[in-house]
Amino acid sequence: MKSMNKLLLSDFLATKQVTVPLMEYLSVNTERELIDTLGCDFYYLSCRDISQNESCLPFYKGPKPECTKTERKCPLGIRWKRKVFDDKFGVDEVIDGPLMKDNIEVEDIQNFRFPEPEWFDFSPLADECNQFKDKIIVGGLWSGIHGDSYRMMGYENFLINIAVNRHLIKTLVNRMTDFYLTLNRHYFEVVKGRMDVFFMGNDFGSQSGLMISLDDWKDIYFNNYKKLIDQAHGYDLKVMVHSCGSIEPLLPFFIELGVDIIDPVQTSAKGMDPVSLVRKYGKDLYFHGAIDTQSVLPFGSTRDVKSHVLEMVSKLNEYQQYIVVPSNNFMPGTPPQNIKMVYSTIQELNKQ
Repeated sequence: MKSMNKLLLSDFLATKQVTVPLMEYLSVNTERELIDTLGCDFYYLSCRDISQNESCLPFYKGPKPECTKTERKCPLGIRWKRKVFDDKFGVDEVIDGPLMKDNIEVEDIQNFRFPEPEWFDFSPLADECNQFKDKIIVGGLWSGIHGDSYRMMGYENFLINIAVNRHLIKTLVNRMTDFYLTLNRHYFEVVKGRMDVFFMGNDFGSQSGLMISLDDWKDIYFNNYKKLIDQAHGYDLKVMVHSCGSIEPLLPFFIELGVDIIDPVQTSAKGMDPVSLVRKYGKDLYFHGAIDTQSVLPFGSTRDVKSHVLEMVSKLNEYQQYIVVPSNNFMPGTPPQNIKMVYSTIQELNKQ
């Protein structure tokens, strides 16, 4: 990890619904001014996700996807309601997917045409890296080998087939992994020596436990995660893995796979108590998250926010491997003074 000569590193994650009013509140005009004012150490490259939002559309040169004012198809053929547009932290709502049918066969997956790497031109990312070279630069594609797979097939069909047709699911997830390995290689070659962290995400946790069994996860995802993580490490990148919810049972496997950073550390979920996490895994992982976006930030006072930040730092930074950031994107409606207090508190700690 690029050293910032600080006791604490901090990060900022929010959709435009939050950043626009926050920028007005702080009297800044650009994303650069915003993260500098807050004292954030990280910058996220503009192309992050080819499916859930349109952040990568300027880099896409393939066949023109279907698109209206209210709906769009992403390069994977998933149809979405258009709401967040090019917001790199935003997520649209799925309508349907190209494999969303009851009688799906292995041949349907094998014959499906995934986007070609030549349909993307990532070359502008090199200059973007140069503009933010003083920051820890985060990039790579979201690589939703779980999320994109179930969105293509439909979540109910996907879960049913884990139980009744495992080969079908593994065929889809394996093809999705191969696709992202190819596309990320093209991405990584452009930013080689410039980017610091590969950030990939798939949600495996609910508030109370894993959404699929641990045995299913190991069988379907372990080797595919290994391929994606090993590839990123081959480019001398740290790897940050995202999954919301109660994912503590996965952490030993993430460590075995070489994951460097866990996001978002949702401490309100079952088994995600920060003291317990540090005791078990604090020497092996960076924790990225934990600042509560469900109750403290939207509804607490600035005093509550400061106390909460200090509490999370005291619990999670025992090994100086805690990155202060919300437990998910800052939510719309969060008072801007509460967001500012998060970073004011960090700045005070770094001055001590």
